[in-house]
Amino acid sequence: MAPKAVLFDFDGVLVDSENHHIAGWQRALGTLGWNVTEPAAARAAVLDDHEFVSRTFADRDMPMADLNAWIARKQAITRMLLRDAPRLYPGVRELVNRLSGKVRMAVVTTTWRENVEAALEGAGLLDRFETIVAKEDVEKLKPDPEPYQVALRRLRLRTAAVALEDSPSGLASAHAAGLRAIAVGHRLPPGEWSVSAPYIAGFEPLDAILELLEI
Repeated sequence: MAPKAVLFDFDGVLVDSENHHIAGWQRALGTLGWNVTEPAAARAAVLDDHEFVSRTFADRDMPMADLNAWIARKQAITRMLLRDAPRLYPGVRELVNRLSGKVRMAVVTTTWRENVEAALEGAGLLDRFETIVAKEDVEKLKPDPEPYQVALRRLRLRTAAVALEDSPSGLASAHAAGLRAIAVGHRLPPGEWSVSAPYIAGFEPLDAILELLEI
């Protein structure tokens, strides 16, 4: 049965945002005169913002400042970068445009809504997505099924949707919500993380992706 909706993860599926987060922390903490190297800032790609800035201050034997203020400063810089220079993965724009009008689309992510809206607005794709389920919309993040359950409720669907994910926690979340899921690698090769779902290296060639989606 063809899906009625395609549900996209954000970071790692639609947008390559790692460098935006790295630059956001480098610029924010640079106001203290700190030279935060790219490898050091790259920890922000795998850590929660609060944990990252806490560790950074601790590593420099600095008293804990208002960490929420630093997170807000970094977020503002990151949103600006996402809006001004969204880095869509190859094939994303073409896939979204081909799906538009054929199926409903949503974003289901563990990042903040403002980040998603900034990047999609900058790319001119925001109006293609019917809803965004973001970090602030749920109590439990992936791998819990709640993010996908919220998306299905908003779309008034049961399980007639397919999820596109780039992580084991995302795939687990989709499966736990009763959804078919596809592992999207982009620069990440298949491996243990992707064994629970069909794997694609990216969104090209487009016709093959549409066939896999059964659209």
